[in-house]
Amino acid sequence: MPQDFSMLIAATLVMHMVSVALLAGFWLKNTDSVGLSTITFSPIASFIGLVLAFGFGEATQLVHIFAIYVFLVLGHAAAWIGLADFWHRKSKRQSAVVVLLSVVTVIGIVLYQSGGGTPTGRTALVSAFFAVSSFSIMIVIYKAKGFSIDIYESAIRESRVGSYFVMALFFVHGLMNLYRVLSWPELGVPTVFAVADDAWVTPYTVFEALMFTPIYVIGIIMMVAERLQTELRVEQMLEPVTRSLNRRAFLTVSKVVLARARRNADAVSILMVEVLNIRDIRDAVGRTGCDKILKQVSTAIVTGRREQDIFSRFSNDEFLLILPGTPEEGAVQVQERVEAEIQGRSYAWRGSDVSLDVKLEFYTARGEDLEVDGMIDSVFKKMATF
Repeated sequence: MPQDFSMLIAATLVMHMVSVALLAGFWLKNTDSVGLSTITFSPIASFIGLVLAFGFGEATQLVHIFAIYVFLVLGHAAAWIGLADFWHRKSKRQSAVVVLLSVVTVIGIVLYQSGGGTPTGRTALVSAFFAVSSFSIMIVIYKAKGFSIDIYESAIRESRVGSYFVMALFFVHGLMNLYRVLSWPELGVPTVFAVADDAWVTPYTVFEALMFTPIYVIGIIMMVAERLQTELRVEQMLEPVTRSLNRRAFLTVSKVVLARARRNADAVSILMVEVLNIRDIRDAVGRTGCDKILKQVSTAIVTGRREQDIFSRFSNDEFLLILPGTPEEGAVQVQERVEAEIQGRSYAWRGSDVSLDVKLEFYTARGEDLEVDGMIDSVFKKMATF
């Protein structure tokens, strides 16, 4: 084999090792990130497979070939499962499919080799699995993030560069592996991945291995960092007792909702729920018990609201719901559902029943009246009047 080609292989293994070390270090600093340990294991398994494939010359023994493809397949399977877990898309069914396809791929390669198969044919077989896993990973991320930005993501200015970067990487990787499947000898299609007589691997394959893992590691680090930043911003938006939006976050999100409503000429309503006897409750059950009661009230409001309605504990005893695209008749329906949920529950602390006195009012605005401070003032006035 030419000296420059040997140097390319050595550079590939070194770059892969450095990338693995970088991702492992990142994981050690973020061990709480779900799925990241499995994602980190992916390039480790691939690195072992590449060492076995490139570091010992052409594989001719069945055990050697088996070991190579076990680790290469394991690397892709780990990325598939880890990314699904990271985006909360992992399921028993999905894991079973990954395991089944992995086992079938390795067994297929062994049977093909034992029947006198060629290196190009083995590569085509494993490339079919790589293509399936690559496109599946892309679909997992797309289902988790999509391309539309909702109100909350807009308010916190969530970045998706890392997620889209990883999606694009696996899309390209999947296409390349689909192309590599065409190098199956029986198909008779000439491709750049066809192995020459004096080599067991092509420069294109080595170059792909050289580039893929560093890009993969960069994408994963970007994606995880964005996720951690988003979680931090979300945590800063939440009120600690009820885990609803705090006042500041509610005002920020409401401005986004109202800006959209003005562009679309929609009506928006705001619903207030006030616990009138909050002081009596606190005197009866103490601060901790009062927090528990308010949390139960919060749960009732969330149950009664619609999915698109935005909920906040606006002050100590006041909760607000902003109802996008909702005129008066719709606001009445939401108010009735929320009130029914609140009144239909019993409230107690340490065996003692707690009486709850609540009041609900809404205010609807359109056009130039869609201004958050003015709407809140208007619903406060209605609460004080009636």
